[in-house]
Parts: sequence; C-alpha cells; structure tokens
Amino acid sequence: MMDPNLKISVKRSVTTTVARSLIAILLLAVIITGFSIITLASSLNDAAAINTSGSLRMQSYRIAYDISVDSPRLRSHIGAFQDSLLSQELQLLNNLAVPEEIRQRYEALIINWTRLRPELEGPDREFYLEQVGRFVNDIDKFVFVLQRHSENKLQVLALVGSVGLGLILAFVLFLIHYTQKRIVNPLNMLVSASQNIQNKVFDVDLPPIRNNELGVLSNNFSVMAKELKELYYNLESKIESKTLKLTKANRSLNVLYECSTQLSSSFLTRDTFENILSVTLNADGVNALRLNVQHSNQSERQLNASAADIDPNATWYSLPLSVDGDALGTLEWQGNKHIVDEMLLSNLAFILSRGIYYSHAQKQAMHLAVMEERAALARELHDSIAQSLSYLKIQTTLLKRHLKTIDSDDCAVIADDISEQLKTAYNQLRELLNAFRLSLTNSDFGLALEEMIEALQGQTPTNIIVDSTLDTLSIDAQRQMHILQIIREACSNAIKHANANSLRIQCGQNDEEGYVEIVDDGKGFSLYQDKPDHYGLNIMNERALMLGGHVDIVSAPSEGCRVSLTFPLK
Repeated sequence: MMDPNLKISVKRSVTTTVARSLIAILLLAVIITGFSIITLASSLNDAAAINTSGSLRMQSYRIAYDISVDSPRLRSHIGAFQDSLLSQELQLLNNLAVPEEIRQRYEALIINWTRLRPELEGPDREFYLEQVGRFVNDIDKFVFVLQRHSENKLQVLALVGSVGLGLILAFVLFLIHYTQKRIVNPLNMLVSASQNIQNKVFDVDLPPIRNNELGVLSNNFSVMAKELKELYYNLESKIESKTLKLTKANRSLNVLYECSTQLSSSFLTRDTFENILSVTLNADGVNALRLNVQHSNQSERQLNASAADIDPNATWYSLPLSVDGDALGTLEWQGNKHIVDEMLLSNLAFILSRGIYYSHAQKQAMHLAVMEERAALARELHDSIAQSLSYLKIQTTLLKRHLKTIDSDDCAVIADDISEQLKTAYNQLRELLNAFRLSLTNSDFGLALEEMIEALQGQTPTNIIVDSTLDTLSIDAQRQMHILQIIREACSNAIKHANANSLRIQCGQNDEEGYVEIVDDGKGFSLYQDKPDHYGLNIMNERALMLGGHVDIVSAPSEGCRVSLTFPLK
C-alpha cells in the first residue's frame, strides 16, 4: 500500500491521453476518407477516358472499311472520330495531375490525326489504309498507358487505406491497453478496496503510484482508509473495555444460574454433573474441567467426570470440594489462569460440593427406604410362613418316627417325600430371607458388592475375585439392588451346583451402558437341558428386563459357565 503522506500532482492526465488518441484516430479516418473520395472521383474520369480511347480503335478500322467500300457515310464517321478524339473525357487529361507520358501520347494522337484527316478528305485515301495499322498501334499504347495509370491510382489507394487502417488499429489497441491498465484496473482495485472497507477490512490493496487523476484519488483513498482504521479500532477498543466487565459478570452469573438449575432436579445423576461441567466451559479462560469425587464412606474408586478435550501437557489447577470439613473430592481445571474468573470457580466448587453431598444423602435415603421395605417383608415371612414351615418340619419328623412302628412301605415313601419337599421349601425360604436382608451400609455399589461377596466367601472354599469400576452416580438404589441380586444368584449357582474352584466377578461401564460378568471354572451344564424346580435363571432374566438390559449365559459340560449382564446406564 502506498504511503498516505506522499503528495501526488497530476502530470500525465489520463483524459488528455485518451483525448489525443481519439483525435489521432479521427484525423486518420478523415485523411483516409478524403484521399479515397478524391481518388475515386478521379478514377471515374479515367474509366470514361479509357472507354473513349478504346472506341477510337474501332472507329479507325471503320473509316478504313468505308474507304475500301467507298461508303457514303465516310464523312460522318470521320466527324465522329474527330469528336471522340477531342471529347471532354480526353481533354481532361491535359492537367498536371496526369502523368507526362499520357499527355505526350495524347498530343501525338492528335498530331497524327491532324496529318491523316486531309488525306481522308482528299483523293489519295489509300495513304490512310497504309497508315491505319500504325495509327491503331499508337491508340493501343495510349489506352494501355491510361489503364496502367488507373491501376496505379487504385494500388496507391489500397496502400494508403491499409496503412491508415493499420495506424487506426494501432491507436485503438493502444487506447484499449492504456484504458485497461491506467483506468479500468485502478478503478477495479478502488472498488475492491471500498468493498473491503465496507467489510471492516482497512488494510486495502490500492493501485500503484501514478502521476494522474487516479493516482491522486488512490492517495486520498489511502489516507481516508488509514483514518477510518484508526477511528474504528479506537472506538472498538473503547466499547470492548466498557463492556468487558459487564459481559464477564453476566456470563459468570449465567453459568452459576444454569449450574444451580441443574442441581434443582429431583434426582442427581452422572449426567447432571457432566452438564454442570459443560455449562462451566462457557466461562472465560476455562478449557477443560475434571471432577474427582471421593467420599469418606465410599470405596477407594473415584468418579472422573470431564468436559471438552483435555490437553495432556497442560497444567491442572485444583480446588477442594468439602462440606462442613468433610472432603468430597476435587475440582480440577485447565485454562488461562490470568483471565479465568477464580471467584466463579470457587462458587462452582461450593455448588458441586453441595450437589455431591445431597446426591449421597439422597441415595442413602433411598437405600434405607428400600431396605426398610425389604426388612419388613422378611419379618413378615419369618413370622408367618417360616414358623409354619418349621412346625410342619417338626411334625413330619414325628410322623416318620411313628411310621417306623408300622409295617407300611407306602407310608414311609410318602413321609419321605413330604419331608424332602418341606426341606426344599424351607431352604428356599431361608435363601429368600437372606436375599431380603441383603443390605447396604452406604450408597456405594463397590462396598455393597464386597460385603455380599465377603458373606458368600465365608460359606464356600471357592476363591472369589472381584473387580468393579461401576460408579455410584450411574445407577439408583433399585437398579443397584437388582444388579447385586443377579450377581448373588449367579455366584450361588456356581458355589452349590458347579463345584467351582475359582469365581471371577468383573463390573464396569462405558459411555452408554454398564456390564457385569461372572465366570467360574466349574463343571458347567447343558443350556438345552430343562432343570425342574430351579427358577434362578428365570429370575435373573426378569431382573435384567427390569434393568432394561439382558443376560447372556454361555456354558457346556466340563467347560465352566459365564454369565454376562449388560444394561443401559440411563
């Protein structure tokens, strides 16, 4: 871009150059047209002169014929020849514009005719017959000279016209090139620069420096663009400085309001906290957030909730999460520490602390409600059906003892059958009471699973290995209970029926669903063989349907068994 301080004066005017070129083209056109008109006008008389001189040959032979046949029209033909020779068309040849050779030959024809005419009118006409061939030959030479003179004029006319048209074409091409280079291109650049300024792009591309009108215009335009740029950016910086604090405060308030709105839901889940982190990413200077939750009553596993792409090389800044001195975890963030609103992050940490504490209390209350309901059912079963079954078991034992004194094999068989059925019913009732009494001392799924496995481990020598990464926020109390019951049923089957030496339980989750896998190395069974009076597999399938998932069982004789449960987290 040219220097705006450079002053340019008009030394080579564009309009003057264009006007001169147009005047030159006009003058060339006038000259060519005038020369063509004059040449064509003179060529008209040349044609008449050639025609007349050409007729002199015919008339000469006609006079010779009249002499040979003694025609009475000889005198009239002699007069006609005289008139043609001295006609106006041939008389016009006597001027300086006509070549000297043509004038000389014309004068020679007149002299020869003047010498031959007296002979024609006298008695010695045979002399004309002797001279007519030579006379006609002179006429032919005269006609040939006239014809060559006319052709030369036409050739000169063509040459002058060609040169003139070439010069006009050269001037036109020069004018087009000059106009394109010095007028059209600079104007297009100025139009483009004006459009860029309209789009608030003030670093414009202006035409090169010229000592003409467009150069002055370009220089003034450059000065104007520089002044507009300074005014625009000064005004923009002032507006930004005035609105920056208000915008930042408003954004922080909006973030806090939306976070509070997320926590106002009736049930807090993992999605709730992820939404809070996503909302906080709208704050200035925050590039990534990570929430680490670890309550004192929970297992050692942590819940990691993050938002946005995390830069592994960036520095993590940490804020503690606590309520009444009870540590709940940390809030970690990446970003520009110089522009981030630390007060906003402190308030967010306080909100998240309250949310985590409330979520834990909420889950604990739900667990207690569920366990109270199940404990009530267990008490009712124990005080009603369990007592009746115990009484029947005692009575069956007494009946078998009395039947031994009676010699009746049929009665013994029936008594044994009743005793076996009562024993089975009593065992099933005990298992049901144990299932109802399955409790959670806190809301953490990992601890509940470990407590249940610890109880089972005390009943069997089978080595049970547990690996769980399911987090508490992903599942509610009712769904957690169904998962634990499915695991307990699968483990009980492996312990009682499979004679397994080792049993591995693995629980985990991905973005959308959770999974549980129980694998044993027992004797296995055939999936296609019906097992009467065993309802555990059906109950596991029913609980999986309540979770919105499904159970897959893979087993074969002597190959162990694998029970896989998959269910959606939401």
